[in-house]
Amino acid sequence: MKVLLVSPNVESLPDPVFPIGLAHITAALKRNKIKCRILDLCFVEDYETSIADAIKSFQPDIIGLSLRNIDNVSYPNYVTYLPFYHKVVQEIRKQSEAIIVAGGSAFALLPELLMEYLGADFGIAGEGESSFVMLVNDLKGGKKIQDIPELKIINNHSGIIEDLDTLPLPDRSEFDNEAYLKFGGMGNIQTKRGCPFKCIYCTYPIIEGKKVRLRSPKLVCDEIEDMLKYGTDNIFFVDNTFNYPVRHAEEICREIISRELPVKWSCYANPGFITPNLIELMIDAGCTGVEFGSDAAHQTMLVNLGKNFTVDDLRNASDICRQSGMSFCHSLLLGGPGETMESVHQTLDAIIDMSPTAAICMIGIRVFPGTRLSVVAMEEGCIDPHEDFLKPVFYLSPSIENEILPFIEKFSKENRNWIFPGMNINMNASLQRKLRRFGIKGPLWEYMKTGKRLRNVRENQDK
Repeated sequence: MKVLLVSPNVESLPDPVFPIGLAHITAALKRNKIKCRILDLCFVEDYETSIADAIKSFQPDIIGLSLRNIDNVSYPNYVTYLPFYHKVVQEIRKQSEAIIVAGGSAFALLPELLMEYLGADFGIAGEGESSFVMLVNDLKGGKKIQDIPELKIINNHSGIIEDLDTLPLPDRSEFDNEAYLKFGGMGNIQTKRGCPFKCIYCTYPIIEGKKVRLRSPKLVCDEIEDMLKYGTDNIFFVDNTFNYPVRHAEEICREIISRELPVKWSCYANPGFITPNLIELMIDAGCTGVEFGSDAAHQTMLVNLGKNFTVDDLRNASDICRQSGMSFCHSLLLGGPGETMESVHQTLDAIIDMSPTAAICMIGIRVFPGTRLSVVAMEEGCIDPHEDFLKPVFYLSPSIENEILPFIEKFSKENRNWIFPGMNINMNASLQRKLRRFGIKGPLWEYMKTGKRLRNVRENQDK
C-alpha cells in the first residue's frame, strides 16, 4: 500500500508556511513501514503537471490531502482557497483511481461540508498520526470503502493523543526546507497542542481540543537539531500560546541554552503570562520577537472577546519587552460584539502609547461554527442556522461598519508600522518578495520600528 501526501497550500502571505502537519503524518507512516511520498505544491509552477508526474512515477493507492486554511480570514479583501483545492482533487481524479483522504486543520473545522465540496472518499477530522495509519492498514487488509464509517469521516476530536512524546519527530526529509527558509524566512515547530482559553472566535479548541498536552523540552530541542541539519536556523513556534504554561516555556529556553543551539526564533505569546525573567530567558535562548494575541486594548472589548487578561497586562508586557529590547507586536481584531468607534479609538491610542515594534490589525472577525462568536452572530441575525460557512462569513459590529474602513485608510498613513492585511496596507505580495530577496529571516514585522533598534543598542552595550 503506497501513500502520496499532497499539500495544496500555496498562499505566500504573510509567508509560505511549512506543512508541519504532513511532516508529522510522514513520520507516522514511515514508523509503521508504509511507503509514502510527498507532493508539496507551494513552489511549483504547474500544479497539473506536478500531480500527473507524481502519480505516474509513484502509482499511489491512497492520496492524502492536507488542508491548512479555508481562506485568509481577511476582510474586506478576503481570498478563498477552496476553488484551488477542488481543482487539485479533480486533477487527481483525472490521473488516478487512488482513494482520496482529506485532513488538516481546515478540514477539522468543516468536515461534512468539505467532504461534499471536494468529493473525497474519506476525511480525518482532528489529529491524524494514529487514525490515518489505521485507515491505511484497514484498506491494506482488504476492507472496502463501503465497510468503513458510514459518513466516511473519522472524527478524532474526542480521541486526542494524550502523550505527544510517543509520536516520532516530524519527518522533513522530503520537503524543500531551503525554499521555505528562503521565501518564508523561517521553519516552524510545535511544543504543545490544545488551548484552554475562551476567546469567542478561536478555532484552536475545535482543532486541537481544550486540554493542553505538552511535548518534553528534550524532544522539542531534538527536533530543532534535526531542523538545523536542513539549514533551518530561524523558526517560529506555532503554539497558540508559547508562554503558557510559563514553566514549560522556561524549560524549553533552558534546554536551547544548555545545548547552545544556534537558532533564532519567535512565537505567539499571551500578555498575561509575561515576566522580566521569562523575556530575558527567551532572549538568551535566541528569541527575536513575540506576537501578542491582544485583540483589543479596551477593557470592555477584552471581556466581550473572551480574553483572560486586562489592558494593564498589555501595558506591563509591552514595558517588559521594550525595556529588555525584545521586538514585540500586538495583533488586534476590530469590530467584535459591542465595538464602537469610541472603543476603536481607545484601543488604537492605547496600543500607540505602548510603542510596539509593529501592530497587525484585522477588521472584522471570520466566523466558524462551533465558536461562541457563531452563537452571538446567529442571535443577532448576522447568520442563519443553515449558513454556508465555506463562504467567508465575517462579524463586523454594526456600530462601526460604515466608518471603520475610511478611518483606517487615514490612520495607516500616519502610522507606518501598522499592518492591515485585509486592506493590503504595509504588507502585500510584492513587498514580501522584495524583503525576502534581501535575505531577511523571521517575521517581517520585526523590521518595522522600535524593537530592533533597542535590541541593537542592548547588544552593543554588552560588548
